[in-house]
Amino acid sequence: MAQSFLTSLSEEELKNFIQQAVVQALSIHSAVAVGEQLPDIMDIKQAAAYLKLKVNTLYEKTALRLIPHSKKGGKLLFVRDELLTWVKTGKVNTSQELESEALNFDSKKRRRG
Repeated sequence: MAQSFLTSLSEEELKNFIQQAVVQALSIHSAVAVGEQLPDIMDIKQAAAYLKLKVNTLYEKTALRLIPHSKKGGKLLFVRDELLTWVKTGKVNTSQELESEALNFDSKKRRRG
């Protein structure tokens, strides 16, 4: 029984395409996981992979000036350490941390007042 695919590719071509896509995805993932393989200065694709964002999302964040970047020769560049700092500054406090901050604020206010 012959199988049909929703593409003009033959079964062998489709298998090769999927295999290449998986290899490429794994190589990007392993480069991000290791960290050292990424350069200190990254292009948009490397930065997107590093941050696990889509390239379009990263373009939007740069256009809105929400993420640190540089532009040289019409090309967007990202410094790895700046991206790491940017991620860390977006840390959301836990409920326990917020409660502790509120108690500290309240006790300081009482001492002044």
